[in-house]
Amino acid sequence: MVSTFPEAPSIVRGGVESVAYCLTEGLRSLNEFEIHIIAPCSKHKPGIEQRDGMTLHWLQADKLPGFISYWTSFRKAIHRCLNEIKPDITHFQGSGGWTLGYNAPYVFTIHGIAERDILFQGGPMLSIRKNTIALIERQGRKRSPHTILISPYVSKELGSQIGGKQWNIDNPVTDDFFKVQRARTGPRILYVGRISERKNVIGLLRSFSQLLRIQPSAHLLLAGDAEEPGYRIRCMECVRKLGMEENVQFLGNVDRPTLLEQLSRASCLILISKQETAPMIVMEAMAAGVPVVASNICGLPYMIDDGRTGYLVDPSNEAEIVDRLLKLLSNPVLSAQMGEAAREVAYERFHANVIAQKTLAVYREALGQ
Repeated sequence: MVSTFPEAPSIVRGGVESVAYCLTEGLRSLNEFEIHIIAPCSKHKPGIEQRDGMTLHWLQADKLPGFISYWTSFRKAIHRCLNEIKPDITHFQGSGGWTLGYNAPYVFTIHGIAERDILFQGGPMLSIRKNTIALIERQGRKRSPHTILISPYVSKELGSQIGGKQWNIDNPVTDDFFKVQRARTGPRILYVGRISERKNVIGLLRSFSQLLRIQPSAHLLLAGDAEEPGYRIRCMECVRKLGMEENVQFLGNVDRPTLLEQLSRASCLILISKQETAPMIVMEAMAAGVPVVASNICGLPYMIDDGRTGYLVDPSNEAEIVDRLLKLLSNPVLSAQMGEAAREVAYERFHANVIAQKTLAVYREALGQ
């Protein structure tokens, strides 16, 4: 598998890392594989690591800008590593640029629409970065012989850009989320994700300030790293200006046990992003029996049954967001009912063992078995 991967075993940064971690857990349970992971590293030392019966090959990127190196020098480093391993099947996660020029059997999973996501990052040469990534990813999508789509939204948006055979397979969630026992401790709203413009965190803070006028005992906990330091500063200033220091807590990037604990104590999860495909935290919250309040755009409506497993809202409509949050905060019975309905759906759709079996079927067809 070629993917971003947790450099520390208990700390997962980002959805693709979480998918790779959960999928390998499911695949290991099948006892049919010798699993190798090729992953970029920033904090981990480059080289080979043995972990949980898998072999991890950590590669360090060069000094070229990321939007160039990932499909040039880093891609070549990946292919050199693959040539040494000589796998029966390779599974590329997320980056179509990594697949270019690879001629052995492989499967490619599209995790998002990178050229759209980058528009929310800002920074220099935005137009050049966006157009370059769009060109490279379109080539990767078109040339892939077997492509896994994690949401119908991907197929709807990309259409003819996707070549080869398409497979619709949800992202996986490991068993530890399904074992979470909710122990609600007051009106607590949990956010998990990057502190970024795309995730609309400032919009969330403004909506929460309106909610505090009605429910002053509510607390908002935000778990995740800042994608860009300046945006986090703006978020902190927003909290200060709105006088919410006692009610808002930035947890930073949390490890897996802490995430499980936070889910157990949450009244609901909130994610009112401006762009999403199939965020892992929504599936993980559903597996933990936590109702979700999320944007009614992109891939989220394919995950949440509005009014049954959570609520879908207009991410720019503060009044609607506050109304749905209050329904869950003020009615523990409703929150519990929605959470259990969400857990049932998650078990049928997202459990890692279910996804591993479906993925194995793709591998076998890619190998002509």
